[in-house]
Amino acid sequence: MDPPLDTLAPLTPSPSAGDPAAERGFFHTAWDFSFRMGIRYIKNSYKDDPFRTFLEVCLIGFIIWYITKQKYNIGTNEITLSEKEVDELVDDWKPEPLVPDLTEFERETLEKAIMIEGPNGTKVRLASATNSKPLLNFASYNFLGFLDNPDIEKHAHETLRKYGVGSCGPPGFYGTLDVHMELEKQVAAFIGHSTAILYSQAFAATLSVIPCFSKRGDIIVADEGVNLPIQQAIMLSRSKVYWYKHNDMADLERILKDVNKQLHGRGAKNVLPRKFIITRNTGDITPLKDLVELKHRYKFRIILDEAYSFGVLGKRGAGLTDHSNVDPHEVDLLIGSLCNSIGASGGFCCADKDLIEHQRLSGLGYCYSASMPGILTVAAADAIQALEASPDTYLPNMHENTALMRSLLKRIPGLQVDGDPESPLIHIRLTPETLVRMKRSGGAWTKTDIDRVLAELVEEAQKDGVLLTPAKYVDEHERLLPNSSIRICVSSAHTRKEIEKCAHAVKSAVSRITSKKR
Repeated sequence: MDPPLDTLAPLTPSPSAGDPAAERGFFHTAWDFSFRMGIRYIKNSYKDDPFRTFLEVCLIGFIIWYITKQKYNIGTNEITLSEKEVDELVDDWKPEPLVPDLTEFERETLEKAIMIEGPNGTKVRLASATNSKPLLNFASYNFLGFLDNPDIEKHAHETLRKYGVGSCGPPGFYGTLDVHMELEKQVAAFIGHSTAILYSQAFAATLSVIPCFSKRGDIIVADEGVNLPIQQAIMLSRSKVYWYKHNDMADLERILKDVNKQLHGRGAKNVLPRKFIITRNTGDITPLKDLVELKHRYKFRIILDEAYSFGVLGKRGAGLTDHSNVDPHEVDLLIGSLCNSIGASGGFCCADKDLIEHQRLSGLGYCYSASMPGILTVAAADAIQALEASPDTYLPNMHENTALMRSLLKRIPGLQVDGDPESPLIHIRLTPETLVRMKRSGGAWTKTDIDRVLAELVEEAQKDGVLLTPAKYVDEHERLLPNSSIRICVSSAHTRKEIEKCAHAVKSAVSRITSKKR
């Protein structure tokens, strides 16, 4: 007869209750069994896959280290405050403003900010003007006169109906149009480089290209006169930075020697960093031939920003490489702007194909910003096509107007004219002697004092029908803050009579301003 179910023997033997010897024997047997199975598993595992065994041992070691390591203790010394103390602390707390308070001069500048009504061009109307008489525009970077080109405007209207206002997406994610690809090929062919990449903003192009290639541990030797976008890009790269005096090749060579000497002293065991020279044109012209020679002598790469020189310098208007008769391939990364002389928007970078493809994957401004609107892309393409087809229609007249403007401005007493003779971007300043004569009340001139005088000069010129603008900078972020100046942009679309009118307006404004007692 079978035993009842509740008296069936267990499948796994267990030690007798209350028998210590039996319990010890059971645990010994279990431990021995587990140990033998573990050794057997390790042997079989090592035989079949030794790397797996090594990985598991490392994992077990990490688990043991993590469990036994000393835990971070934030402390238990809490300070208990009474309700009254909490209220007092809340009453005393004063939050800092999101932006600093405006100075008196900054408030005046904002109140007198100029707003253009209607399209931009060589002649503009101001929204705040009491009369409807247009002003001659010498404040916009319309060097070649493409801003008010009727053919480009007509094609832009047609493009707007076809492509709409914007692409609404980054280039890598349904934001690339056929006109984008065509413009990239057109820019590369016009400059004479291998390939090109478009960015929706010139500022974003600079901020993307430099950090894309120069990283922490790399070396940058930069012109101390570079503008704010380049300064911010250098900061984002987190590279080791050396600064050389503006356009001073002797000082640049000295720094390049020192950098290479330091790297040689590190020995061959360390990974060699990437080394870049960064420079830019800002109304004067970089000696590119000397720069290329130093590049090869000291084994550096060149990053050149041609925001202002593209479309202006050279026989074809192809920029500094065209002007200096240097092979564009000698410049490793050539950054340019389409919103100055070309009269559109956006920026570009020309380089070898592998460097361009790297930017399509790692350039932040390319990967995460909406691509350039089709209407502006077509406007840029039409402008470059017009310049390429007939450079003599635009460049000679621009250079003649520039030479005429400079010669007339230099005749004005008390005025200092800066910049390269071939550059249509002119900066004018009051001479130190003039400032000394004006300060009859005694004391030194501050930057705000000079800025206020130049703002008055701009207002006086505006009364004579000429629109000028002071050069603006973010003072606290500039490494080498330029002296206060008024910026004059000469265009090929200006006539000789308009150039003479501008110079006469400046002369009259200087005469009236310098005669005031201060």
